Amino acid sequence: MKNKHLHLARRKMSHVIDEIYTALLRTGGGEVQLRIIREEGGLRLLAAGDFTLENQHHIQRMAELLQPAVRTPALVEEFWELAGGDQYTSESELALVGQIIDQAAVTVEETRVEMDLFISY
Repeated sequence: MKNKHLHLARRKMSHVIDEIYTALLRTGGGEVQLRIIREEGGLRLLAAGDFTLENQHHIQRMAELLQPAVRTPALVEEFWELAGGDQYTSESELALVGQIIDQAAVTVEETRVEMDLFISY
């Protein structure tokens, strides 16, 4: 059973990684750093990147979407795979990522963002 949960967490993390790096590159980022850590009970993604100052409002919105006030796990289990892989990051995609992850901490500075995202097994 644990392997099934680990497999699902890896698949979800793959989707999260794709959306995060795509969002950062679309906001004028020249460098995106991704670090994945397998922990007891889940997978952690540490992401950081730069963005152009004129895109700061997009990064602020991304931070809001990744840290929703309410997460609905049942909805995620049913629908997270429906997000099209050929659609580049939009608010709906980032909102879905915000539902997929179990914990998020996002720090936005003037032209840099750092994220600590966790998906449990």
